[in-house]
Amino acid sequence: MNDSSTIGKDNSTWVTLKISVPPDTLLDILKNTERLFRLNPYLDIKKWEEPLEGQKFHFEALNEMNGVTYNLEIEREVQLDRRYFLRYSQGLKAALEVTIQATSDPSKSVLTLREHYHQAAPAQPEQLKEIDHSLIPWGNSIRAYVQGMRRWGWFWPYCWCREKLWLGMRPTHRRIARMLIWVTLLEFVVFLFVLVIYGIERAR
Repeated sequence: MNDSSTIGKDNSTWVTLKISVPPDTLLDILKNTERLFRLNPYLDIKKWEEPLEGQKFHFEALNEMNGVTYNLEIEREVQLDRRYFLRYSQGLKAALEVTIQATSDPSKSVLTLREHYHQAAPAQPEQLKEIDHSLIPWGNSIRAYVQGMRRWGWFWPYCWCREKLWLGMRPTHRRIARMLIWVTLLEFVVFLFVLVIYGIERAR
């Protein structure tokens, strides 16, 4: 389930999706602020420093989807139940609101990422590009990561590759690596198919 909007009367955009893990497990994964931002498949993080003081972080990044560069601080506010805000120190964005809700199924939860903006309509045309359209792929990336860890988290090489190697790569490098992996798998399948055909022909 995905639900998104453009900036409306409440000056925000959001995505809501179901994830097949308990709410507390999802909260435990996403309380790591750096991991949360690195899971955005279009956010190329050049520098991340933490903590500057308390729950304040500094980062420099490029949003590949809209071309906006960031050099700012993010401050995490006190968590209320399973909801918290990450405040941006500058720019059109005011804050990222992360909300995790329980469902009737205790093994599933609902995640909402909501970007709050300072104003409903940008005053300058160049500010229009600051409206972030990467929330849906961001949410889908979080779901894929969480469900992958749920399935393979017992296998430490997978955890190490996913956490240290994969999330440490630039988004463009991840996309290239993913394409190479699929091409390699396809070539292997074709090789097996040819091998089977060859074996059948030899057996005749």
